[in-house]
Amino acid sequence: LLYDNIIFEELWEGMESNMKIGIDLGGSHIAIGLVDDNLEIIEKRTYYMNDREAEKLEDYIVKSIKEGIKEITKSADIKLDEIEQIGIAVPGNPKGGCIKNVVNLQIEEFNIVEQLGIKNIPVKLENDGKCAALAEKYNGSLKEYKDCVFLCIGTGIGGAAFINNTFLKPTRNSGFEFGHMIIEKNGEQCKCGNRGCFEAYCSKRKFKQEMQEILKIDRYVGAKELTEEIEKNIDKKAVKELLDKYVDNLAIGISNIINILEPEAVCIGGSMSHYEDLVLNKLREKISSGEYLFNKENPPKIIAAKNGNDAGIIGATLL
Repeated sequence: LLYDNIIFEELWEGMESNMKIGIDLGGSHIAIGLVDDNLEIIEKRTYYMNDREAEKLEDYIVKSIKEGIKEITKSADIKLDEIEQIGIAVPGNPKGGCIKNVVNLQIEEFNIVEQLGIKNIPVKLENDGKCAALAEKYNGSLKEYKDCVFLCIGTGIGGAAFINNTFLKPTRNSGFEFGHMIIEKNGEQCKCGNRGCFEAYCSKRKFKQEMQEILKIDRYVGAKELTEEIEKNIDKKAVKELLDKYVDNLAIGISNIINILEPEAVCIGGSMSHYEDLVLNKLREKISSGEYLFNKENPPKIIAAKNGNDAGIIGATLL
């Protein structure tokens, strides 16, 4: 499946049955899934960066992927040579089998394809935001929209855009680094080296870290538990102010994207999609008000990703 010039109305007609492996290399975890021709995840394994102890990050990534593939194929009772393709969704700007410029993992360049050493199976790389966007456009929340934007909000912020059902893909680099728009001149330091980046204010990691500090939670909590704690303390001034500030910054960044691309819909994916009731409903109200929009009538819909945090895995199999 070539996607440099995807026309989604013509996809997948007469496609033969196949099994592919999709890998999502995120800022906090590595998720590996066996995906069938209906884009259903049959088997999945997840490995967390915090579990690597003193091991070099690149070595841990390669070891985890190899272990995950071995466990998945054994559990599914299939041989590795029955896998049609392996796709890897990676942060940054992948080129020629290499991961490049991954600021959240502090990786400058890493030839992951070479290090995996997988023979006789095509291994393809693409930016994680682009992979997740493909999953949502083909078989998710963006399926019915011709002009749309996907935002992957997790450890960082990435994404992709579609105009008239065509996936926009620059020639030189991955592009659409929405997370590195400047929304506050001379603002907070971003891991990319610049100041005031959208990502520095609106990543899920930023939101979660600041909210846990206010609530004095010093252990790991998932989205469901954190949401419950926020809702229990929603009348506290500090909690309300942080939530309002976060949503406002999110609305500024998304409004900039809307003003440039004029999409029919903006889909929010990544781990921030788990905070739909808490954050996205407030964001919808803010965008609908037109406060930061040039064209204030008929603002785009703000929708949550159907595939949630699995979109990267699924999209990687569409490369």
